[in-house]
Amino acid sequence: MAQPTDSFKQFHYGLRPSKQVERKIMIEVLHRLSKAGYDISDYIYLGFGSVYYVDFLMFHKYLFINSMVCVERSNVEKRMRFNKPYKFIKLKMGALFNYIPNIRRTKKHLVWLDYDRSLDQEMLQDIDGCLNRLAPQSIFVITIDARPKLSKDLFEFDIEDMAAEDREKLTVEKYQEWFGGYVEEEITLDTIARKQVAPLFYEAVVERIRQTLSRRSGGLRFSQIFNCIYQNGAPMFTIGGIIGTEEDKEALRKCGILEHKFVRTSSECLKISVPPLTIREKYWLDSKLDDKLTAAKLQFELEEELLDNYRKFYKEYPTYMESLL
Repeated sequence: MAQPTDSFKQFHYGLRPSKQVERKIMIEVLHRLSKAGYDISDYIYLGFGSVYYVDFLMFHKYLFINSMVCVERSNVEKRMRFNKPYKFIKLKMGALFNYIPNIRRTKKHLVWLDYDRSLDQEMLQDIDGCLNRLAPQSIFVITIDARPKLSKDLFEFDIEDMAAEDREKLTVEKYQEWFGGYVEEEITLDTIARKQVAPLFYEAVVERIRQTLSRRSGGLRFSQIFNCIYQNGAPMFTIGGIIGTEEDKEALRKCGILEHKFVRTSSECLKISVPPLTIREKYWLDSKLDDKLTAAKLQFELEEELLDNYRKFYKEYPTYMESLL
């Protein structure tokens, strides 16, 4: 069983600009779902909170969700209980697969499995477990490290001691074993030679979801609304959507949600990348921002590509200040 990486010890989960943009994008799109009859405030949120509980804070404040379950497998129960921001959050220590049987089939959920490691067999099993129990019209989202990287805890030996060539061969072998039945092309050394393999993981996750839902009654299908990748260190890939019927898909189409600028219904992903800006730079850009503003017209140095990125996500761009409490 893969062990948690405890990445929360390395950086504050609330201080990653591109990740924060992703959260705000998700909130904006979920708000728009109300036009199709989805009252997200009545859903149960199930996710991985870590000691920061950032998603829980934001989903309570901006999606008005009052029923929440936090699953945490790291051995930090005292910290988790000490930092729990709201009494109504139910904290469940241990691996997700231990909690999955408790998912209420009659209650709609918003599930975000926000992992900090690359796709592996255990995650595919978590996908199965959740999708076999989630009520129709539930929302399922999963985030994974997009790098071709094996978790060292999956093996009885230290893969970091292996020669790079041998480690790559092992990665190909395991990926073919885990994902070979879900992708069209054979997984080779060329596949994992890239810095990130989001297309491979996308194909494997989408097909696993399709196969799992096909075994349920009621004609359930996965209507994708999220497909994005961001990088605050490691490249992170997110895919999410609604578990529903063809009627649900038609309701999404009629209300226009599928045409939203941040919604992605295919393998083409939304790339989230925002420049690091000072507060003064941000406010200046906001006051001048339009389609005609170019990097040459700025009063400070910023590449044209970064300016375009800011233009796409300026409403979601986070501002951080030190607060003396």
